Amino acid sequence: MRIILLAMFFIAVGTLYAQHQRIEGRIVDCRSQKGVHLVSVGILGTTKGAISDESGKFVIEGVPEGDYTFAVSSIGYEDKRIPVSIPARRDNPVITISLCEQAIDLDQVVVTATRTERLLKNVPIQTQMISAKAIERMQVTNFRDLLEYELPGVEFTNNGGYANINMLGFGGKYVLFLVDGERMAGETFDNIDYNRVDMDNVQQIEIVKGAASSLYGFNAVGGVINIITQKPQKAFETGANIRLGSNNEQNYRYSVGSRRKWGYANLSASFKSMDPYLLKDRKPQIRWFANGDKEEYPLRETYIAGYKDYSIDPRLGIDVSEKLHIETKGGYYYKERNPGGLDGRKVTDRYYNYSGGVKADYTITDDQHLQISGNFDRYDKYKYYKLLTEKEKTYENSQQRFNGMYTLSFAGGHSLVAGAEYFSDHLMTFMFESDGSEAKRDAQTYAVYTQQEWLLAQNLTLVTGLRYDYHSQFKGHLTPRLSAMYKPISHITFRGGYSGGFRSPTLKELYTDWFHPDGGGFQIIGNKDMKAEKSNNFNLSTEISLGKTVITGIAQYSLIENMVNTLWQNQDTVLYTNIGQAKVLSTELSVTSQINNNLSLRGGYSYVHDNLGKKSINRPHSLTARVDYIVPVFGKYHPIVSFNGKYFSGMDIYGTGDIPDTDNETEIEKETGEEYKVEYDGYAVCRLSFAQPLPFNLTLNAGINNLFNYKTKFSSFYSSISPGRTYYIGLKWKL
Repeated sequence: MRIILLAMFFIAVGTLYAQHQRIEGRIVDCRSQKGVHLVSVGILGTTKGAISDESGKFVIEGVPEGDYTFAVSSIGYEDKRIPVSIPARRDNPVITISLCEQAIDLDQVVVTATRTERLLKNVPIQTQMISAKAIERMQVTNFRDLLEYELPGVEFTNNGGYANINMLGFGGKYVLFLVDGERMAGETFDNIDYNRVDMDNVQQIEIVKGAASSLYGFNAVGGVINIITQKPQKAFETGANIRLGSNNEQNYRYSVGSRRKWGYANLSASFKSMDPYLLKDRKPQIRWFANGDKEEYPLRETYIAGYKDYSIDPRLGIDVSEKLHIETKGGYYYKERNPGGLDGRKVTDRYYNYSGGVKADYTITDDQHLQISGNFDRYDKYKYYKLLTEKEKTYENSQQRFNGMYTLSFAGGHSLVAGAEYFSDHLMTFMFESDGSEAKRDAQTYAVYTQQEWLLAQNLTLVTGLRYDYHSQFKGHLTPRLSAMYKPISHITFRGGYSGGFRSPTLKELYTDWFHPDGGGFQIIGNKDMKAEKSNNFNLSTEISLGKTVITGIAQYSLIENMVNTLWQNQDTVLYTNIGQAKVLSTELSVTSQINNNLSLRGGYSYVHDNLGKKSINRPHSLTARVDYIVPVFGKYHPIVSFNGKYFSGMDIYGTGDIPDTDNETEIEKETGEEYKVEYDGYAVCRLSFAQPLPFNLTLNAGINNLFNYKTKFSSFYSSISPGRTYYIGLKWKL
């Protein structure tokens, strides 16, 4: 009897194992054949599934015999549905699944537009995302170059040797730049220091098109650009880069990181340098006066500053419990700016940046989350006198921000974001000193905000938002938002609505009192009696997704009241003041298409028009184009060839200048102020880049910037700062 029972036991156990299998598999990249980490593998119709490890392997236990469909998905890759037959016998089936990168990024997760995680295709506010893979293919080491080549309607010009942005009709003071959701201290001619952004440490860049003041407050009238940095994904990862180029360009970088059960840690360090270069006028600048006269300037030479900078950025994330995660990060950045020529041999500018922050995320329930953060950022400038080996501090901008945010998801697809924010801005600059008082100024802003998403139907989402800012000088301001997203069919999405805007004049615009020594010498004076800018912004966008092709059209119309600008009071005084109402219309059309697994195309066109008339500095038309081609040779080491191009239309700039005249009564010669026009031609710049994967996780990069060697006719505030054709070569290693 015992023998019979024992036999029945072994038969039952054998039957159980025969009917329930252990499924082993590996996820690989379709091109490199390397394992893909963090891929979700689920069996449809069951609760069974797994996540791939660092080598791409996954294991699913206890799968009964039968026919199934495996659902495979990962951020950055195309989803797959794979039929799998599990046999009755116990042979431990091993499955290899190949995934290809997703060229169209609509299934990527973004956070900037709503301050909560959303798939890009489901974000109710128009957002563009540039992934790390797209940045890697473009092979840009400078954040400024990325924006200019990738985004239609973005141009950088020369302003006193510094890069000056114009984005769809809005200058730098209307575009909010963030790093991991935090503001950046320091500005030069209303621009951030673009060298501070380490392009190899970027996970993705999210660009909210149009006004976003209801969530982010001032400076967000023209849009928000949020640079999200990388976090380690493996137990150990490291990498190093080297790049050499024209004008003695040098870039070196090293990073190391680790993700464990307790959290993650990573450290990156970089060094970049480039010599100053000289722009020589090919033709004289001509001023055409209203009376038909012209003034021809002599040919000039303009130095574009070189630089030498290095940075170090540590980050540590700790999973205190299943519900509480704490992240700390810091940063140190140093740059020496060489203006070039004789001046550069005597005096250089030195910049120092110190930053640090703490953020805590607490999961109250599955539907409720609380985030509390504090951040500090300080940016200092010095004049360094090389012969004396002494330095003089000329500028200090420090910012502190504290934010608390609560999110709640309701049944039925509704959600709520509510938060409170404190922001403090301190500025010391030599441009304040001539008023006889202390050179330090500060301002504080207290804000509360909320934004709600209402899923009115499966294809209709309504967004309402309201923010209240209390500024220490300009008192309280309400900023509302009302917008909607409608999907009449699965492939078409409409977004549109209204958003208010608010921008308080900057400390520089309020308190500047400085004599500018160049251009014959003139005084620049701030104005403490100005009013805050208010704006009404209307936007509409359409997105058409046709499988591997996505077409997007965007339009925004902005009415800015009490616009702040500079006006010439007389021949030697420039005053910041409210100039009245400005109207800006900006449109953009873009097409992205994955022709096949090897070829992808992207193109864009933008048109900008404002009512500033002869005060306008916008180039109305611009075009961008990008072609990426993976050459199907060398087995798994496929080289990638990329071409980028951008075209800007011409424009006319108006000003007032002195022309010689004779008094009719006294016949004494004098100078009379007359309006003049300077004509700026349209121009195009292109890039060609090449990337060759090599064994041992190496990649060889090379490229040509400004492929067709465009050089501006004459150098001014509104001309290109390209030195002409330049070259580079680099080597990247990643483990």
